[in-house]
Amino acid sequence: MRLKRWRKWVNVIFAIALLLAIFCSYFLMFDYGKVTNTLAGYYGQGWFFYFLTIVSILGALFALFIFIQAIALPTINNYLIDKDDSGEMLITSKAIENNVLTTVNKYPGVKNSSAIVKVNNGKKAHKINTKVTCGVYEGEDLNSLGNTIKEDVANNLETFTGYPVDKVDVKFYDIKKDSNKRVV
Repeated sequence: MRLKRWRKWVNVIFAIALLLAIFCSYFLMFDYGKVTNTLAGYYGQGWFFYFLTIVSILGALFALFIFIQAIALPTINNYLIDKDDSGEMLITSKAIENNVLTTVNKYPGVKNSSAIVKVNNGKKAHKINTKVTCGVYEGEDLNSLGNTIKEDVANNLETFTGYPVDKVDVKFYDIKKDSNKRVV
């Protein structure tokens, strides 16, 4: 299940408002164990306190569920969407990231790489931007390696998604100096 960005924020605001309304109404009615005058008749009966408590708990759980769902579910911007008359195809940003990492990791001089992929779903055109961070050993020709990685990543992403890649940024760091770890 995926949510559009505006729907996600509406769910977050609704959940917060529902939680505040439930807690405020509950604590206004039960002022430290004393019931307001209009509810005094019901308070004498034991079921009323339990009924109101159960309704408040269920409402709070529902609001918490909506809040967690709105935060945890990916938005439409986490997918590359391809629509035509026969339906739609969604490619997750994670799948595109894995494609980038597979491309970068085939170079023998590159270790401990990471990638960030941003997908912009425009109405007429899609844009894919990628930032790749590569760990290299001292003595590598970074200029030619960087250009080769840029071209290879762009070509593989275009083949994988069918859409042109807008930008590929490559950043290098020295594995021995920056990681403080022994890299094999």
